[in-house]
This record gives sequence, structure tokens and C-alpha cells, in this order.
Amino acid sequence: MEIKVIEIFNQEMLGSRESGLILRQKIEEELLKNDTVIIDFTGIELTTQGFIDEVIGVLVREKGLEFVKRHIKIKNASEFIKLIIKFVLSYTK
Repeated sequence: MEIKVIEIFNQEMLGSRESGLILRQKIEEELLKNDTVIIDFTGIELTTQGFIDEVIGVLVREKGLEFVKRHIKIKNASEFIKLIIKFVLSYTK
């Protein structure tokens, strides 16, 4: 299952934890039906640390890093978004 982030929010910059919660809930719903969820960041230029922490950091804290690595894939993330994801993972582990 692939989730296109731009189709959910229709904006290029995502910054709030509330938006992160919406995306994380969508991911959790899809994980109940699918083994792997692909998060497609096409069209998203920037995110904040808080947004990524709410999406990925919370999942790592709840389910573990190995679970997230196995079941969640990131697609078409900008270098900036990749950097934010790496930063969140560095303090979440």
C-alpha cells in the first residue's frame, strides 16, 4: 500500500504534530491490512522535526525500530526530509 502525502494534505510544507498524527493514523490503519506501507513524499518540500517525530518517532517508540524498518518504506523524500528523518531516528533509538 502506498500513501501519497500530498494527496492527504495538499501542501508542500508540513509542520504540525497534528498533521503528523493524521498521517500516522493512516499508516497504522494500512498496517492492519498490509504488510508494508510506502510513504510517498512526492511534492512535499519541507517538514518539521515535530511532524516527522509524530509520524515515525512515535511508531519507533511504540513498535520498535526493526518493525518500522521492516514495514514502512519512504519514497521520493527530499534530501532535507531524509535529514530530518535521520535526526529523529538518531534520538528515538
